[in-house]
Amino acid sequence: MNRLLGFLAVLFLVMRPATAATPTCTKIDPKVLPCLSYLKLVTSDEGDGPSPACCAGVKDLYNEAKSKPDRVAICECIKDALSKVGPYNPEKIHEIPKKCGIPIDLPPMHANFDCSKVA
Repeated sequence: MNRLLGFLAVLFLVMRPATAATPTCTKIDPKVLPCLSYLKLVTSDEGDGPSPACCAGVKDLYNEAKSKPDRVAICECIKDALSKVGPYNPEKIHEIPKKCGIPIDLPPMHANFDCSKVA
């Protein structure tokens, strides 16, 4: 009987549908890297806006942000990447989706931003 229960428990674990993992920074970082040159501009008037590669990366992130844990993980990775790039204009972060035509609202992220508050 114990063997049968053990077998059923293992069978249950094997047949259980796998849950999708939240996005990792190694997957997210390459998508935001093309946006850094735009974020490093001092004013919004400089340049024409985010590059097509930046817009494509943000669109990919938008498509991956299906749940709150996904959005929090993406936020944490972006925040971590931004902490390593030197000075940037955090106010320009929320401009990127608008200029790329992506229907999301990104908050201005800074070192102390609380990613758990991302909608």
